[in-house]
Amino acid sequence: MKNCRKMAGTIVFAAVIGFSFIACNKAKDVLDGTKWKATYEYEDDNVSFEYLLTFSSPNLIMSMSVEEETEILMTGTYSIVDSTVIMNVTITMMGQTVTKTQTGTLSGKTLSFNDGSTFTKQ
Repeated sequence: MKNCRKMAGTIVFAAVIGFSFIACNKAKDVLDGTKWKATYEYEDDNVSFEYLLTFSSPNLIMSMSVEEETEILMTGTYSIVDSTVIMNVTITMMGQTVTKTQTGTLSGKTLSFNDGSTFTKQ
């Protein structure tokens, strides 16, 4: 009887540890369901462009708004490794389509990409 209790206790303990590992291995996607905005103003043309990145794991959409018009510029998928965001995107602009990988760094409410663009969480 004493051995059965020890064995049952060991099985329960192992199950708790196993479930803890399973729960901890799923990294939280901090971008899922968020929107990020960047605004660029061009003084020569007196025009302001607003870019909006929307993340819905594992997909993303980037749109651009100028005055009252909004156009989708980029669609794709993303992943996060530590604080690095890796986006595999298809960009459509001026009738041209380009597929590329874009990487960025996530720091608090700022998302900075290797092309120099910076987005803030909305």
